[in-house]
Formats: sequence, structure tokens, C-alpha cells
Amino acid sequence: MMNPDVSQRMAQDMKPVLFQPKDLKTENNDVFYTVYRNLGAVPELARYDITVIPARKVGQEFSKTFGHYHRGPQSDLYEVLDGHAYFLTQRYENNPADIKEAYIIEAAAGEKAVTPPNFAHLAINIGDKDLVLANWVGFVEYDYETIKKYAGGCYYVLDGGNNIEFEKNPNYKSVPELKKLKQRDIPELGIKNGAEYPIWNLKTPPAGGPKKLDWLAHPEKYQELLTIKNLYEEI
Repeated sequence: MMNPDVSQRMAQDMKPVLFQPKDLKTENNDVFYTVYRNLGAVPELARYDITVIPARKVGQEFSKTFGHYHRGPQSDLYEVLDGHAYFLTQRYENNPADIKEAYIIEAAAGEKAVTPPNFAHLAINIGDKDLVLANWVGFVEYDYETIKKYAGGCYYVLDGGNNIEFEKNPNYKSVPELKKLKQRDIPELGIKNGAEYPIWNLKTPPAGGPKKLDWLAHPEKYQELLTIKNLYEEI
């Protein structure tokens, strides 16, 4: 097993990507979220992490992760262990200020979410308790700077009182209309919604093993499957 690693984002670390950073008080520098990495692994393919995002708001904005792209085409597989999540995912082609596709993936406890190759992503806690996420990810390098450069993802997710609002980030040159998605069951990848089908079980046969996690390390072999159309249904 790999050595576990605990990483924390403090509140002040989040200021560059917040909708209204002035709403984060200077003296407030508690833990914004925590990532427990390397809790398990399938050698040379993927590692297993858990992320805990406490429920909070900064002004109107729901608590979220910083957001990142991968320095390569690798995907992630997420599962909500507890709470209610939105995942914002976005893709550009040539100019990172010109977003070609943007989606909100909704997931409650037991539901899954795949971030397709070349999509940035961040997780948002829209519930009233801690959001606890598990994920499998290949051994990737992260690009946080592109998200930081544009002060967050291409949309901010805000509490509108009686509803959730999506505010376009004006730091981007072009942002498409947002579409909301739900993860399909993908038997080829061993992905099935429901708490009785935890992604942890993909570590070993019969539910998983290297054949079920190979796509995380070698997405180029699964290009036809790893598309928005194949992975998701619109809601």
C-alpha cells in the first residue's frame, strides 16, 4: 500500500477562486476542506482518495474545492459517500478563457461521477452537512494555475434562497450555457449507482481489479466510451 497523505486547503488559500473573496474575513483561516490521498491503490493504475468538504458559504457561494485540470488526458471516478454534491466540469480547446463545454453533474450518496479526459473539475457541497467524496484517479499531475488565473471555474454556484443559482464567471472570454447531468451506469467500467456498489470494490475481483481501473491510467484506449454522451444523461 502507498503511504497515506493528508492535504488541507485553508480558507485563505481559497480566496483566488471565490465569487466574492471579500466575504471571507481576514481572520477566518480555518480548514476549508481536507483530502486523504493514497488510502489504497491498484499498482501502476490508480490510487484511492477521500475528500471531506464541510458545509459552509462564503457570502452566497457554496463551499467547494479549488478546481484543477490534469496535465494529461486522465479521468477521475468519484462517489458521494455522504452529502449532496454538484461537480462543475468544463473543457476548452485552444484558449482556456474560451470554454467550449460546461456541465453540472449532480450526485447524492451512493451516486457516481466521471470527469472525462481534458475536463477541469471541482466539487461543490450544496447540502447542509459535510460532503464526503471517494475517488479513484490515475497517477496524474495537476494544473491549479489555470483555474486560479480565471478566479475559479466558469460558473459560480450560489445560494439564491429558494433555489440554487449559477453565475457566469466574467473573467472568461466565452462561457456556454450550463447543462445538468446524471451519471449513467457503465457496466464496462464497473460503475453502478447505489451505495451497495461502492467504488472501493473496484480494487479487487470479482467486482473490479486492473481490468476495471485500466481506463484511469490509459484513457486513450477508451476514447469512444469516455464521452459526455456515453457517460451521462441530461436532467
